[in-house]
Order: sequence, then structure tokens, then C-alpha cells
Amino acid sequence: MTLRSHHPWHLAIGEQSPLPSASAHDTVRVGLALGLPAIDALVTDGTAVGPLRYCLAHHQLLVPVEPGTTHRWQAAHSDCVPGTRAWRCVSDGYRGCLGLWVTRPDAARISTTSADALHEALSRTRARLSAPRRAHHVHRREVCRAQA
Repeated sequence: MTLRSHHPWHLAIGEQSPLPSASAHDTVRVGLALGLPAIDALVTDGTAVGPLRYCLAHHQLLVPVEPGTTHRWQAAHSDCVPGTRAWRCVSDGYRGCLGLWVTRPDAARISTTSADALHEALSRTRARLSAPRRAHHVHRREVCRAQA
């Protein structure tokens, strides 16, 4: 698995959240394959991105967003759960989460990522990833031959 980004991040291994304890939030859960390029696009666009939690066991990305997002999320590519739940990727709990926190070096004051910006970035990334690739066609020069 590749956790590739074009931007610098700080890594923190363990359960300790870098979010302020009083910070109210909801959490968007999305697969790493879709979530990482979307987050990278947000950073490229200059959108403020808060702390993120990678679950390496379930290949999930957990993104804290502003409270009240759960009831309006409605996305096919991800789900949103109330932030009062534990930092779990899945609800069945049959296999424990193995996570690490990442934060942007310049984002110490940012506790959540904008839900609207994240939804847009995930939708754009999903559309780009699901669009069929065009076959590469070799253009041949037509040759006209005159009949004599």
C-alpha cells in the first residue's frame, strides 16, 4: 500500500488524537484509494485540511469535519458518522484498527476539514477514477491515389 502525497505531512503513530478535546466534529470514512488523492487535491487547491487518521488494517481514511455533517452527507463514495463515536473504521469491530494520525505542518490551529470541500474533492476524484480510459489511437495519414 502506498500512502503517497505531493505535500509534506507530520506523522503520529498511536491512538492519541491531535484534535483539541473540546472540538466537536463528525467523521467522514472513505477508502484510502479515493480519499488520499482527494485530500491531496484539497491541499493543492489551498483548502485548509485538518488532522486525518489512516487505518492501515482496513485501508480507510477518517477525516474530521464540522458537526452536523452526518445528516446531510448522502454520498455513495463514503459515509459520515457522529464524532462522538470512537475512532473506528468499521462498526463490527471483528478486527482492530491500526492507525496513524497525519497533520499538515502549517495547520496546527485547524481541527476539521470543510465537509463541503471534502465532498466536492471526493466526487471529482471518484469521477476521474471511474471514467473509462480512452484507447490510444494511432492516427494514420490517408493517402489519396490518383487514377490514371
